[in-house]
Amino acid sequence: MGTGDVEVSSADIARIAGVKPTAVSNWRRRHDDFPEPVGGTDRSPRFDLGQVEEWLATHRRVPAIDPDQRLWQALDSLRSAVSADAVLVWTGVLLLYLRHEPDLLESDHDPAVLLTRAGRAFEESLRQAGLTALAERPPESLPDTQVAPLVDAAVRAARQSGPQTSFGRLLSRLDQRSPSGSHTLPPELADLMVRLSGDGDGVVDPACGRGELLLAAARGGRRVLLGQDGDTASVWLSALRLAFADVLSPQVDLRVADALRSPSFSEESADAVLCAPPFSERNWGAEELADDPRWRYGVPPRLESDLAWVQHCLSQVRPGGSVVMLMPPGAAQRPSGRRIRRSLLRAGAFRAVISLPPGFAAHYAVPLQLWVLRRPGRDEAPAPLLFVDTAAHETAQTPPASQVIAVVDRSWDGYLADPVGFAEQPGTARVLDVADLLDEDVDLTPRAHLPVPRASAEDLDVFAERRGSWESMLSALRTLVPEVPRIEPDGETSGFVTLGELARAGSVTIRRPLPRRSPEEEGVRINARVVTGEDVVRGTSPSRTEEVDADPMRNPPIQEGDVLIPSLARRPIARVATAEDAGAHPGSGLYVVRTNPAAVDPWFLAGLITSSAEARNIARVGSSMRGHLRVDPSRVRLPVLTVEEQRRHGELFRQVARFREALVELQELGGELADQAVDLIAGQWRAP
Repeated sequence: MGTGDVEVSSADIARIAGVKPTAVSNWRRRHDDFPEPVGGTDRSPRFDLGQVEEWLATHRRVPAIDPDQRLWQALDSLRSAVSADAVLVWTGVLLLYLRHEPDLLESDHDPAVLLTRAGRAFEESLRQAGLTALAERPPESLPDTQVAPLVDAAVRAARQSGPQTSFGRLLSRLDQRSPSGSHTLPPELADLMVRLSGDGDGVVDPACGRGELLLAAARGGRRVLLGQDGDTASVWLSALRLAFADVLSPQVDLRVADALRSPSFSEESADAVLCAPPFSERNWGAEELADDPRWRYGVPPRLESDLAWVQHCLSQVRPGGSVVMLMPPGAAQRPSGRRIRRSLLRAGAFRAVISLPPGFAAHYAVPLQLWVLRRPGRDEAPAPLLFVDTAAHETAQTPPASQVIAVVDRSWDGYLADPVGFAEQPGTARVLDVADLLDEDVDLTPRAHLPVPRASAEDLDVFAERRGSWESMLSALRTLVPEVPRIEPDGETSGFVTLGELARAGSVTIRRPLPRRSPEEEGVRINARVVTGEDVVRGTSPSRTEEVDADPMRNPPIQEGDVLIPSLARRPIARVATAEDAGAHPGSGLYVVRTNPAAVDPWFLAGLITSSAEARNIARVGSSMRGHLRVDPSRVRLPVLTVEEQRRHGELFRQVARFREALVELQELGGELADQAVDLIAGQWRAP
């Protein structure tokens, strides 16, 4: 087996070698023996991985490529010839086979023969589970020339990480590359949807994608799992994931079909439906399905495919059965859907509408909603409707998943225990009668029905405590006002040196802001704390958590003592990283300068960068942008002083920084105090 025909981009080579992409361009220009492109375009060439690895070993002494990374590159190389999902299917089929036949990991086999045997073994597993139709409808095949490198990479990865772990990592990376629908739901959200659906054993997902909700249902103890999707490779991936979880059985039924145009399962066939349908589809079959009997609550307008999915899902459950759907926020308020929302309310189909924080549901930046519905029985009176807003008291920062889940679980349990007597959670959860919702707009957005909480005695106590803290801080601020004494330097300055020159001499390192990668260049991502340019300007700790590049060579975390410099600011500013910053990663608009303390004092450097005297040097000519300047710290000039003299000045700069931080803290607390005062005054009149 070999690595031939596995292609990598310049960005992939840079990630493997631990350098910047520009370094790869330099290698191509400077080294005649650098591998020639084997594909791609002039602007985005692609290279043979084996040739690149050999060249790096000779010239750069780079260690061998991680097997999981090699496997991803092998998969990525096929994206122009076969869909990524189809490649993942065949890779997963092989890894599942190696899981059952671990002895094959230590022996050599013909790649094509091994993959064929793996495919036949999985097809037999599908037939034993009663999925003969699915077994006879495999995804598109791999090109013969690509089988050997993919099989080789899969065996290597399975040998190091284990077949199941390698498959999971591939799936995670593919979800980051091409997110859509239910297959990219966070597992904790999928598990929550299962809990909201009740205790029934039979579950249908009519838009199952790669099977996240079906897996969650299996984790929740459900055994009758029915799923369909219009994409063959996605359905095979669902089957593979269930097989890896050891729950693929005759009680599982997976079909390839568009559920709106060709529903695979009969009406009233399940105890519950879980679904994260494709949002706002235009070509969902509005004209051809205009007379469909599933539209009990009204014919969905062409631009309301979300409400078509709602009615389809309700048709799949028995009377009294539950439906839990992930929905876009517009479905709860768009004027074109109010007639159907009104019919659903009057029939008693709604049980809860739950707003999630922005960004909580995988790649979606909008605050998606969970709709909990119930297929009403004949002559049933509508039950009260629960509204929950899990981000009611949050600002720009997404709350932890555990906090969101706890709010929903607590509210749902309280609602189930006593819908009529539900104890309102001000600003977070409330129950309303259907009659109170049947106005002209029929807006079911939770926040519209959760008024600001009325002021309480406890709120007044908090206000008094904050006011006392603010007054104490104001008094303490006087002691922090810096003094600038006359200082006679020890000896004369022997000129100036730029930070760029110090970087070339090795006294400092300047890490430029990371450019955003294209989807095909994305590597492994992790959730981590991030320091933004705004954090530096405000003098605050890392303000948010987001996905960052996990490559420690390309994106190492911040260390205490690093100098942090926003690349875009109204005036150049710098901050010395504290212990609270350590371990966080720099945001996309942040320079990180790491000094050798024996040569350059970080506080001295940060003070000079912030000074108006250096603003003209640091800001790039003609670089203003909406009142902001583009900053280039390599241009800052430092007087040539002994490190002891730098530290004396640096301590003065540190005192000024403390004063500045105290001013920011005083201003923020004062703003919170003013906002709370307004809310307390207005809170005595709360709308019912």
